[in-house]
Amino acid sequence: MAVDLRVACVGLLLGIACGDAEDPARAPVAAALEEVFAVESVITLGENPADSIAEIGVFGERRDGGYVIGDRFLPRVRTYDEEGRLEAAFGRFGDGPFEFQRITAVAEMPAGEIVVVDARRGRATYLSGSLVPDTFATFPGVPLDARALGSDLLVRMYGAGRDRFGHPPLLHRMTPAEVVWSSYELPFSLAERPYWSSFAPFPIAVAGDTTFAMSGVRYPVTVIDGSGETLGTLGTPSTSFRPIRVLESGALADLASYGTTLPELLASFDVVDRIDAVGSHLVLTRARFNPERPISPNREVLHISIEVYDRHTRIKLYEDVPLPDGSRVLGGGRFLYLLVDMHAPPWRIAKLRFRVQD
Repeated sequence: MAVDLRVACVGLLLGIACGDAEDPARAPVAAALEEVFAVESVITLGENPADSIAEIGVFGERRDGGYVIGDRFLPRVRTYDEEGRLEAAFGRFGDGPFEFQRITAVAEMPAGEIVVVDARRGRATYLSGSLVPDTFATFPGVPLDARALGSDLLVRMYGAGRDRFGHPPLLHRMTPAEVVWSSYELPFSLAERPYWSSFAPFPIAVAGDTTFAMSGVRYPVTVIDGSGETLGTLGTPSTSFRPIRVLESGALADLASYGTTLPELLASFDVVDRIDAVGSHLVLTRARFNPERPISPNREVLHISIEVYDRHTRIKLYEDVPLPDGSRVLGGGRFLYLLVDMHAPPWRIAKLRFRVQD
């Protein structure tokens, strides 16, 4: 059931509290969104009419309270202040230096520079905080996601060439010039689960020097320290989470024999599309594929609900917390950022804070 953000705003004014949400003895609670979060504010992103956003893609909270956003369809990256005012924009399509084909990740580094990752170019472009071109680095594989990890970059990357989809290490801690370490192997065999890596997002989050990573179709979340060593796991699916089917190799060529079509297959299971660190909490966003947009690169996932963990004790606090219809979780940090309508401008972002503070 969808939750109207206006109801959440009323909850903020009333100051409703969650009581014993941090009690480790209790089972996770299936709660309404406004019972878990209060709306700090809803910002509307400013736009240049001559350079409007096609659709919001990757998002990052900046240390000064502002935001950096990569366009989903256009080769443009933009920065905003905390109130949503447009500060700078940069990028054009091409193969040359400081040109992009498709932005797949953005990250702000500790010194304030912005890193823009382009999977098709296999490159990280470094810009100043005001989006002035600085330098770039080429990856030894295909980078799909990135986060700042201390002064380094944590990159989710497949190997190049024939090894692109088979190389087990998916996470790499990198300086601009070299790979420091590689970590995290798939929790399933590609031979036994031939389609899972194609259907599964691989969400990652960084909090301090700790990384959280998982396959979006298979729990649990793996916890990795700053040196690449596994510290353990957390997370269990709720009873309502719909697992992916196991298909034999070659099944996609004859889905009719399974009594289904590709859109129906993609709509039949759930995935975890995002992991976000919000203060001392970890938020997992549950999603499903939109059967009307089943084919990459425009394949679309619809965010359905979230679950919340204490990331220190690894205890699940809430599960099956429904999200408003048409909304999308953008990221975490000091707040959980929720795009109110993922398709239509004006682009409004709700800043949600936990009612039980850290």
